Amino acid sequence: MFENKLEQEIIGLYTDNLVNLFSINEISKQLNKKYPYINKKVTQLIKKGILKKIVVGRSYLCSLNLENEKTILLLALYQINKRNRDSDNVRKYIIKNNLELTIHSVIDFQGSLIFIVNSLRDRKALMNTFPEAQIVHKGEFVEMLLETPELFSKHSVLYGYERFFELIVAFKDELVSKYSPLRY
Repeated sequence: MFENKLEQEIIGLYTDNLVNLFSINEISKQLNKKYPYINKKVTQLIKKGILKKIVVGRSYLCSLNLENEKTILLLALYQINKRNRDSDNVRKYIIKNNLELTIHSVIDFQGSLIFIVNSLRDRKALMNTFPEAQIVHKGEFVEMLLETPELFSKHSVLYGYERFFELIVAFKDELVSKYSPLRY
């Protein structure tokens, strides 16, 4: 299931706005695929609980079901598939220095690294190795997401994929009120 190319393409539509809504017709047009093919796959994703639907007239508006573990795994897989060399360097540093428990996630935003940490006690060590990086606590990062729309839509997760999306889920209501085309 997780290497299904079409599922990854559908999930990819939501990566710029994790709380976005698309009709099945919009999904088929954006992916340049025939409606019946997309309708069948989206219906399967709804049945698996990966997508949620809101009925509007005769159409469905589909959104990611961020409470579903499979959705989180698909989002993480999407990020893994698009990762770059920087993510390997960051991962090696984190493992070598035994910082897995301290570092929640690492984000690439406009060519800069943002370290989201559970504890600020290792900030100095991180700053010595990554002097241009921002090092923020989880709460600070959520504030950054709410204040900077570009950060919400134009980031790449380099490390801590699942934990990153769990953080998004924890603050989903605030993100929905800020970034959803509908307030649901």
